[in-house]
Formats: sequence, structure tokens, C-alpha cells
Amino acid sequence: MTVLKLCGTTNAADARLARGADFCGMLVGVDWSERSLTLEQAGQVAEASGTRNVILLCNPSAAFAEEVARALRPYALQLLCHERPALVSVLKELLSCEIWKTVHLPLPDGQAAPEAYAEAGADALLVDSVDLSEGFERLGGTGKVGDWAAVAALKEKIDIPVFLAGGIGPENVADAVRTVRPYGIDLCSGVEMRRGRRDPEKVKRLVRSFRQAVAEV
Repeated sequence: MTVLKLCGTTNAADARLARGADFCGMLVGVDWSERSLTLEQAGQVAEASGTRNVILLCNPSAAFAEEVARALRPYALQLLCHERPALVSVLKELLSCEIWKTVHLPLPDGQAAPEAYAEAGADALLVDSVDLSEGFERLGGTGKVGDWAAVAALKEKIDIPVFLAGGIGPENVADAVRTVRPYGIDLCSGVEMRRGRRDPEKVKRLVRSFRQAVAEV
């Protein structure tokens, strides 16, 4: 059964819209993202979600990751940027929540191979696209469709869950489920009216198309 994660949640109203999903994701302390929250804001959003919460961090220290995990008690911490496999191993020893790692294809500078994160103990990998069109490296929330064939191939090479992300919305989520058959679908911009704010109608259409596709696979 494929699962659904709605990410980049910025407020309580949008968190409640994520109740049709299996996971609600929110960014904490990610300075380059308009969707980033403070620890206090994330606590309010997490309380409103009514589903399993995933907190995204970008190049955190182990101490900051521990602070976030103890304050918010998420289902998982998701490492979003150029973290090394060694940090995954450290956090697996330090924390009781799951540790997920976003990987980008093609590999950006500073990111290890996906297999290295799996070997380091990551509980899941999320494969996303990279966008350089704004003059910096935007990792996640890009709205850019990635290489689905590469994700399908990676899924066969590692034995941990793989989420497909990047440019998924109501119009193509069914194709994503049928073509890649990932453990999960992860999306953000595909259900937004503007960056950081969800469109309720898009969420409804997305969830409906997703659930129908999952039932047919």
C-alpha cells in the first residue's frame, strides 16, 4: 500500500488539510525556504495535523536535531540537504524517531550516493529534484518532475522504503503511483495556491486521484 506525505506545511489550517494524508511534513530552521518555521510555530502546526508528523532539517548539527526531536516528538526527522551518511548514523543512535534522508538525482555536489545513506541506517529515502533557476540550489518544493525511471531503478537496489517527490500534483499523481510504485508519494507545491499556502480543492483532487490509483495497483 503506497502512502502519501504532504510537505511544506506552514500553518494549522493547512495542517488540517493534511489529514487525508499519511504524513504531514514541515520545515524547521531552513533559512532559504519561505515554508520554514520556528520551533514554536512547528509545534502549533504539528498539534493541528492529526497525522504522523515529519520534521525537515537542512544541514543540522546533531545537537539541534536532538533539540527539535525532543521538543516536537515527530514520527521522523528528514534530512533535506547535504548531510553526510555519518550524521544519519549518529542520529540513529541518539534519537528514538525514524531518520529519513532526501536524496537528489542527479547527485548535487556534496551529497553521497543514495546507497550510502541506506547503509548508514536511514529508515527511508525521499528522491527529489533540484532547481537552480532562482540563482541558488533549491532542494525540495521545486515543482520540477524528476527522473522516475531512475527512482524505480533505485527502489530495486535498496531494501528500505523509497518516496517519490518532485513536481507531483493532482494531474500526475496516479501516473506516478502506477509507473514507479514507490513506498510513498511526497509532494508540496503541487497542492499550493502560492508558495507556502495550500489550495483545498487541489488537496481534495490529489487525495482522490492518489487513493484511486493505489486501489488499482
